[in-house]
Amino acid sequence: MGAGLLALLFAVIVSFSQTVIEAHKGAVRDVDLAGKFFVTCGDDGFVRVWTLQGKKILDIKSHNGQVLSVAINKRGFIASAGDDMLIKVWRLPTGKLVKVLKDHEEYVRALAFSRHGRRLASGDDLWEIRLWNATDWKLINKFEGHSGWVFSIDFSPAEDIFASASKDTTVRLWYPDGSSVVLEGHEDYVYDLSFSPDGKRLVSVGNDGYLIVWDVSAKRGLFKVKAHEGAIYTVHYSPKGGLIATAGFDPVIKLWNAKDFSLVGTLRGHKGAVLRLRFSPDGRRLISGDDRGRVIIWDIR
Repeated sequence: MGAGLLALLFAVIVSFSQTVIEAHKGAVRDVDLAGKFFVTCGDDGFVRVWTLQGKKILDIKSHNGQVLSVAINKRGFIASAGDDMLIKVWRLPTGKLVKVLKDHEEYVRALAFSRHGRRLASGDDLWEIRLWNATDWKLINKFEGHSGWVFSIDFSPAEDIFASASKDTTVRLWYPDGSSVVLEGHEDYVYDLSFSPDGKRLVSVGNDGYLIVWDVSAKRGLFKVKAHEGAIYTVHYSPKGGLIATAGFDPVIKLWNAKDFSLVGTLRGHKGAVLRLRFSPDGRRLISGDDRGRVIIWDIR
């Protein structure tokens, strides 16, 4: 357990502490949260479910190879995907397998539930995205347009659109009719993205070390900052919209003021590249996972 101080928005001083978990053998590939739980997945083939305090409550040997992506929704469903090209759906609290989705023909690296949990989107290495009904698990639509692997997907809060990040250096906004808008500004792979809580802005990060802020309605870039010296693998808006967290190849998590994009704090504790981070729904915790199997729960007050 470590402790320190962060000067955050409006010069308010808050304390933070960290709980370190050796969560997986090999890299932690993804992290997601819903309610009082978070899920992780990794190269060891496991999906694990944890309380926000760091207690492991469920082990699922979900795939024979790497588990590349995991998502959890408020309705108690977990979706996992890996290098076997399958999406598996599990039920909390038992961990029972309820559905296997087999439509993809390549690795599935991106999974995301819509905010209300009624839709599931998946993206693969054949550059395609699929949208599923998260009640009967039937395929709703296929989306094509990228020319590289799809690394990340996020739904807008209104659930009418979603965004994707790709190896082709672009971000795309997707609409219910299957159309899309291309957002260009990165100079290399785009690894992750996140909508603001009001859905008006979108942030993306990539291999070029830049954080880009996009105006969703105007479909243009608003701000671009060199956030890390190396690749940035992950980004997330805090639930109240005041902070943006970024992390990547360097083992440092950076916290940014979402109004003026100034750096307001750093979190140190990882020994390897941070591959994924996500805020808890109440914004009081930040969960991060690295390429050495470590997960850290940052308790921000």
